[in-house]
Amino acid sequence: MKIILSEDIKGLGKKFEIKEVKDGYAKNFLIPGKLAKAANEANLKILTQQKTVWENKEKEILEHFEKIADQLKSAVLDFPMKVSLPAQAGEKVSIFGSVSAAEIIKAIKDLDTLKKYSEEIKNFEVILEKPIKELGEHLVEINLGKGIKSKVKIKVHSQP
Repeated sequence: MKIILSEDIKGLGKKFEIKEVKDGYAKNFLIPGKLAKAANEANLKILTQQKTVWENKEKEILEHFEKIADQLKSAVLDFPMKVSLPAQAGEKVSIFGSVSAAEIIKAIKDLDTLKKYSEEIKNFEVILEKPIKELGEHLVEINLGKGIKSKVKIKVHSQP
């Protein structure tokens, strides 16, 4: 049976693709679960209309993400931290605690310049190999989704 996928389905295909599947799989799982529709003439006409609307919306979202990425590149997130005993010359200054990915996400969402994009950036990801435990400036990669990544500068300094 030929079907039109209504969503991305791992191992089967992407949204709006037309696939050939077994009748039972389509009639008992995909169609009742609203994961697909039968690929008849009426649904194929609707598919072309939905696909153009979806492509325009995706293009608009990508433009928003690119604007957000540009604003993140110029942003500096400030994290005052308590510092351990003063270090000797040449030693690194360690801090009590660390700056985690969750704290960075919260700081990005609190940026005034990004408040208007709060809906678009609700599911972005901070790529941090390990929590930041040293004073100074650090570049952190942000994955906004849809293949758009940016870097934000994190400034960790001692708390007065």
